[in-house]
Amino acid sequence: MKSILQCCALMVLLVALTPALFSQQRNYDPPPMMIDVGNFNLSMNKLNGEGGLQSQFSWMLTGKDPQKTELFYWPQDRWQSNMLFQILNPLVLDENGIIDEFGVRQPMYTRGGALTNPGTTDWSMEVRRYRPPDIVVDGVQLNPPYRWYVDPTLKSDIKIEFEDICNQFGIRSHVEIYAFSNPKFADCFIWKATHKFTGEVKRPLEATTSKDTLPDQTIKFWWPVAFSFGPSKAGEYSTFGGFSFEAEDDLDSWIVRPSELVKNRTRDSLYIAYYYDSIYQQAQVFTNGSKDDSGDPDRVTGSLNSPQIPGYALLYASKAYNDVTDDRKQPYSMPHASITLDLWGRRDVGLLQTYRGDDSRGRFPLDPVSAGLSTAPQKGPMRFITVGPYQLTKNRAIGRYDSVTFVYAVGVGSIGWKAADSIGRLWFNKQITDQEKDAWILKGRDTLWRTLDRANWAWDRISHGLTVPSPPPPPDISVTSGPDQIAVQWSYPDPAYYKDPETGTDDWYAWRVYRKKGAYYVSDPLDQRSAAQWELVFETQDRTKTSYVDKTIQRGVDYYYAVTALDNGTQNTSGLDVGVKLESSRYATRSQLPATSFKPGLSESSKVRVVPNPATVAAGGLGFAGTPNKILFVNLPVKCTLKIYTETGDFVRSIVHYGTADHEWDQRTDDNQYVTSGIYILAVTDCQGLNGENLDNQFVKFVLVR
Repeated sequence: MKSILQCCALMVLLVALTPALFSQQRNYDPPPMMIDVGNFNLSMNKLNGEGGLQSQFSWMLTGKDPQKTELFYWPQDRWQSNMLFQILNPLVLDENGIIDEFGVRQPMYTRGGALTNPGTTDWSMEVRRYRPPDIVVDGVQLNPPYRWYVDPTLKSDIKIEFEDICNQFGIRSHVEIYAFSNPKFADCFIWKATHKFTGEVKRPLEATTSKDTLPDQTIKFWWPVAFSFGPSKAGEYSTFGGFSFEAEDDLDSWIVRPSELVKNRTRDSLYIAYYYDSIYQQAQVFTNGSKDDSGDPDRVTGSLNSPQIPGYALLYASKAYNDVTDDRKQPYSMPHASITLDLWGRRDVGLLQTYRGDDSRGRFPLDPVSAGLSTAPQKGPMRFITVGPYQLTKNRAIGRYDSVTFVYAVGVGSIGWKAADSIGRLWFNKQITDQEKDAWILKGRDTLWRTLDRANWAWDRISHGLTVPSPPPPPDISVTSGPDQIAVQWSYPDPAYYKDPETGTDDWYAWRVYRKKGAYYVSDPLDQRSAAQWELVFETQDRTKTSYVDKTIQRGVDYYYAVTALDNGTQNTSGLDVGVKLESSRYATRSQLPATSFKPGLSESSKVRVVPNPATVAAGGLGFAGTPNKILFVNLPVKCTLKIYTETGDFVRSIVHYGTADHEWDQRTDDNQYVTSGIYILAVTDCQGLNGENLDNQFVKFVLVR
């Protein structure tokens, strides 16, 4: 009787978690959805996915077919932190196969020529606890009006919902994705998928005949899922000067560890699939004599560009269509496969056993090299978490459409960027071996495991109708360039923002202002290895103080800003660190356009200078971090004409200037071509002061080295 009561309780729980539309409408022609409240940034667009939102293929903007790109960035603020990102759901049938809409029994493929479970997104929806903040730089609003929905009672900061029709198998999949702004959960999100055997092979809007649905039947299957990653594009570029296509230097494997945070559930351990950067066979030898590019060391400093270890774990699996108890025997397997050798390279029935985990590779093989499957990383690694077997029945006459539910946590771990820098430099200087460097990278598995165990804790709360403690929402922000200063202002659109989203108590504590000098992204090559990071430049506990004037800046240099809010920790009674102050995401309010201070135009023309002089893009690093091609003409009169000539008198560029004492030049001619190295003359003519008085012309010689 006890097990029946437990089953009924869980059934009520899952019913409570079914889609709540909050009075919003499902969108059948939706705009892209974003998961961007944590350290990662994931965009999902039904028009980009090759198999609907549930089965995505992502080759990045640096790869092939950029118009079909889904972006996954971690962390958000590092240059080219986007990872190869794929979601594969190749449902595996037993030997009885499935009867298609034409009455033909199909063993494995029904359409499309490959076991990729392609489908079409029927509808989707994004809901947030707070709308995204407005960001304005020098009067330009950078973010468009928010087109989705807001629900202050949401149990997470973002919830994405969609339904796909997996037309090979007549499955309607309902997916819910939960993401959090709490810093403890900023590196993960939760993916809940309910697969219902409706028999649909087309969206309802497209279905016209009885042939658009499968006949009544019972199918037996295993459901493999692979969230595939390839860290990272910056590392690839740094190591071999370009971008690979399908994570061809990465390996995949798995670990299992007991949960430390959730001990009152049947599932006491987490099986985690993960990926990490390994050796690229065509990599050139480094100056230290090594060819081991694991972690993608920078070729000048040795700093590791790819310490990320992304992965995912199974948090919940139904025991059967009529038993929603979490099945602790799942996963059935965690098999390995590759895109080129398996997904696109095989059409034998044995491929079913590979995805199921019942071929010679075994159910839980290690990475392909350790398992003896390969001597080097394979292009397009896929590590599946396979659950099953399950039986689902479709019987229209009695209204029976069986379903099962699976929940996963997806996240990223790392030894951290400071450690990646120090370890890489030690290796670069021959102070540690290849093996020691590689062992350090794999320590990121510990961080990944802790990240996914936190997601496990978050799912335990959400599945019981509770929330995850959340920091205050980020404010709207405005950044304005000024004379020898940059002004930052911020505000909340509603006083309710000061109240804790879970308890309703005002627990606001402080505002914080952060600044990034140079390029927008950390470690952007434009910064010329300046190591510029985001830094805290201002904090106040006065909530009425909603502005900051930054005067500790350099004229002509680009600056970016972000503003966060901090709570006092009194309402964080159910978190992993009770009483700890929580801060809103710095990523949410970043000013995505640079602000640059200037000086008002002078009423004299005798002080004009060229900065830097000499100017160089590569030699010695002279120039402006983030914009190495920038030349700044300073101390200009209010109005003048700037003409640039070569030393021999050849005309290069003419610029009409008005207002400030500074003017930028990007080293391009009037024909938009970069100039060459040499000596140049700046002629400052037609000069006028503040009151329109005529001023003397001036001529300045400067040197460019490109």
